[in-house]
Amino acid sequence: MARQVRSAPEIPDMEVLRQIGGGSYGEIWMARSVTDTLRAVKVVYRNDFDDDRTFEREFEGILKYEPVASGHPGLVDILHVGRDQTGEEEFYFYVMELGDDVERGSDLNPADYEPRTLRGDMLRAGKKPLPVELCVEAGARLAGALAHLHEQGLAHRDVKPSNVIFVKGQACLADIGLVATRDQRTFVGTEGFVPPEGPGSAGADVYALGKVLYEMATGKDRLDFPELPDEPIPKSQTKPWLALNKIICETCDPRIKKRRYTEAAELEELLNLIRRAKRLRKKKIPLGLALTSGLVAVGLIVGIAFPLSPLQFSASEKKKQEVIPTKSFVTVVSQPEHAQIYDENGVYLGATPYGPKEYPIGTEVAYTLRHPGHEETSISEILDEGNEILVASLNRYPPVPGREWQDFLGQRYFPEDESHITAYLVSAVEYRRSLSNREKEWKALELNENGIRRRVAFLSQAQGDNFVKWLAKKSESGGVSKAAFRFESVFDSEDRFPGVPEEFRDAGLRPLRVRVIPIEKGRLDFQTDPQGAFVYLNGSYQGTTPLNDIELFPGEVVLRAELEGYENYEVKFTVEENEHHMLPLVTLARAKGMPWQVSEWKNSLGMEFAKIDEDLLAARFETRVVDFQKFSTDTKRKRLKAPNFAQNRNHPVVNVTRDDAIAFCEWLTKRERARGAIREWHHYRLPTDIEWSRFAGVEGEIGENPAQRAVGESEGFPWGDEFPPPDKLVNIAGQEALERLTWLVEDYRDGYPSTSPVGSFVPNELGLHDLGGNVREWVSDFYSEDENYGTTRGGSWEDSSVEHLRTGARRPISETGEAYGFRIVLAKLEQVEESS
Repeated sequence: MARQVRSAPEIPDMEVLRQIGGGSYGEIWMARSVTDTLRAVKVVYRNDFDDDRTFEREFEGILKYEPVASGHPGLVDILHVGRDQTGEEEFYFYVMELGDDVERGSDLNPADYEPRTLRGDMLRAGKKPLPVELCVEAGARLAGALAHLHEQGLAHRDVKPSNVIFVKGQACLADIGLVATRDQRTFVGTEGFVPPEGPGSAGADVYALGKVLYEMATGKDRLDFPELPDEPIPKSQTKPWLALNKIICETCDPRIKKRRYTEAAELEELLNLIRRAKRLRKKKIPLGLALTSGLVAVGLIVGIAFPLSPLQFSASEKKKQEVIPTKSFVTVVSQPEHAQIYDENGVYLGATPYGPKEYPIGTEVAYTLRHPGHEETSISEILDEGNEILVASLNRYPPVPGREWQDFLGQRYFPEDESHITAYLVSAVEYRRSLSNREKEWKALELNENGIRRRVAFLSQAQGDNFVKWLAKKSESGGVSKAAFRFESVFDSEDRFPGVPEEFRDAGLRPLRVRVIPIEKGRLDFQTDPQGAFVYLNGSYQGTTPLNDIELFPGEVVLRAELEGYENYEVKFTVEENEHHMLPLVTLARAKGMPWQVSEWKNSLGMEFAKIDEDLLAARFETRVVDFQKFSTDTKRKRLKAPNFAQNRNHPVVNVTRDDAIAFCEWLTKRERARGAIREWHHYRLPTDIEWSRFAGVEGEIGENPAQRAVGESEGFPWGDEFPPPDKLVNIAGQEALERLTWLVEDYRDGYPSTSPVGSFVPNELGLHDLGGNVREWVSDFYSEDENYGTTRGGSWEDSSVEHLRTGARRPISETGEAYGFRIVLAKLEQVEESS
């Protein structure tokens, strides 16, 4: 889909300056906040997606990531998430930290800003290895960030050098637009960084990070793995480089059973061991002390000798050797500051910043931090440095009954019944934060409230209401959803405070408090006939019918029910606070002509399909010239090389690559969905290697990939056991091809010297034609771990040998030719079998 050219978006409270990046889904803009801070804003438009479901899924990923990101310094922090619309075009956006400039670092200039990425660093290095210290330091930080994501049940799904930026000189994972719940079965990612078993899992993220480290440590492309660098590693870096390389090899083994490291936390620990070993060697620590430092541990873990003996040092060097510190001085800081800090026994120690406090080296310290309006946070560390700074980032929580709360302005709220009310009147400083321009019709006066003197804002009713609306909107990013909480203005009595000027009263200006009230949810009952329909409320999946007592926040609700074989049902209604909404029974209408309702089906191109099972339809014929010509015309794709023989529109298309076939499937999927011929959960694709065997009547093959399965003893041919077959049974290299080929099947004739029109020969029991001949057919699997070679199945018009024509034969192919075509299948997306 061609992306639209758009003008700069309007983002609340931000001055959008210029576009600084973009990708398949989304644009990245530099913007200036109301506090004059430069930020990055990513804008993702609904129109860039094929359907609502994908757009909403990506938005849900951002919502899940936003509260998690602040928990680790290796993740780019999201400061605000919003959703808006320009005209008829809906979009969502999120505001992030702006990464370092490639030249100026954290000294940013909007006019010539260019983000510093790991990919840029590698290109500037001229395809040479980056320093080992940078590799292990950045790798450990990124592994820690992934471990944090994985602990929250999320996966990044697109770890690669261009998605690593630097913030204040430190590597951070960026482009979190693909973050999703772990094991979500969506095929995304970047070639070479995705493991053979597919993306979406924690292990896939670790594999991708291993490939990133490979590129950093070798200067090679990830597709060159496991080739060694073109230039020798400097002698001073050889030992740690060897340790790092072994970790990379055992992280990126294409055979999942051979991978030693699949957990991000484990990878982080290993890289940190190399870092510590490198640091200790720089300090020239005596051997006896080094043995307890983790240096030997690295050697043991990675299986590499990492010796350090007194013979390595001269007498003068020994005198210079430093002594490991025996004490550590610990300082605890938090964001926000002034968090209350407690030890592991619950004893109150003070407020952050706290320390420095002295402990023996090797002590494990643990603290709990609390701050009004924020989740309780625990931190711990084993002290191995002379000076340790422990940093805690506290996440906000929404108002909780009976518990003091604090909003993003720092205003304290005391619980009052089920609601919360500000402990103090809104101050002039707090009110000014809400002003988009300077209002003159309000006043400020210093008052004594409970023994505390503050300059309090005196406002009109309209000004107070506008302030509360602004506060509610800004609080959404802190977890106070407008659907779950209502903000109200509460004006204080003008008689409570003596000395208020008469002019304030005459102008109707009064001091203000804010009350936050939880909104009582409504409930919903919904049933369908037949039952088992998938139900979505405002795009969020709720379960299958019948549904009873589903809780809903008040407001307009869009309900959608989906069931295979039936038309979608959609209705809008409004739920009131504390209302039990009972929808009448809905009888779903049967869909007309949908693929799985019939044993045979024809799509909009006239391609015929046979039903294999409830989740899979297979094309009865190989993809024709006319089908591929329609694709090429619609996509303005370069025409294929014409074969050296005549073909008409019903012959199988040839000279197609595996990528050509996949692109055809993606195009046809979009076309058919747009026409309503298939649903969002249906898609066209190449058959897997195992599915093709099933089409040809073979079950129970052994092996993890086509190369291993090809070794098996597969008896017979797609047309049966007889060879040569009876005349005119299948299009292979018969005597008609004498002028074209030097190898022929003796005593066999099929009537065609090259390709034949599809369906010219009898089908098999499933109704599928030409599995044994005509053209070799691409399947979705790579031949082996080497992704340079795809796989084709079946014989062709130019094949004559028993070995090539037997049902179990596979060919490893990197290019294409006049005997290569493809067959497609129509499958249900949720049932796609992941294969290499």
